Amino acid sequence: MIDFHSHILPQMDDGSNDVNESLQMLNLSYNMGIDTMISTSHYYVEHESIDAFLKKREEAYRLLLSNINGTDALPNILLGAEVAFFTGISREKDISRLCIENTKCLLLEMPFCCWSSLIIKEVQGLTTRGITPIIAHIEKFFPYQHKTNRIDELLNLDVFVQANAESIIQKECRRLVLKMIRNGTVHLLGSDCHNMLDRPPNLEYACKMIEKRLGSRFLKEIDHNGRRCLQSNTRRVPSTLSPV
Repeated sequence: MIDFHSHILPQMDDGSNDVNESLQMLNLSYNMGIDTMISTSHYYVEHESIDAFLKKREEAYRLLLSNINGTDALPNILLGAEVAFFTGISREKDISRLCIENTKCLLLEMPFCCWSSLIIKEVQGLTTRGITPIIAHIEKFFPYQHKTNRIDELLNLDVFVQANAESIIQKECRRLVLKMIRNGTVHLLGSDCHNMLDRPPNLEYACKMIEKRLGSRFLKEIDHNGRRCLQSNTRRVPSTLSPV
């Protein structure tokens, strides 16, 4: 399984505090059956330039690699970013540099507010440029879109949708997220792990819950979505599954 949302690079953001914690997070993930982790450190346009972020990310990544000591018992790491939405994101000339490496997929954190039509148009503008947004932790935004159709408008765009493992493990959002997995509107999973204390890797538990409630074929579909997302052809295609 691929973990599409993690904060494993040391001292990049509010995630891993140091190399030792990063290695613990990677080791735990590997033991949970995760073969690939997308490192998605936070990017906020108001805090730093893309150049500055990428330089800092590369330094953190090289520091981590220098301490892995050649072990194969860790997931493969792909570099990306969790990009906080900002006005003008669709026109930012360098935005593709924040995509997951070797793809045109961008993990996008939507605003924590009631979305306007202009916000939806900005996301659409990214797709027009050939970038495929991955909407991070979709379940967190439903409360802000009450009595609007903005979620549906977003899901109708050419986007991938990611849900956090926690939303399936905990009861509060479980029914909603499982329904979205069943009807093919959640395509990818992420642990959104930040540390080894209160936000550790946890994707295994969500996968077991999906298998228990929906069946193994839905886990296979999520894994298929992830593999295809990391290939050169990143356009979203309809689910091969029929709702049950």
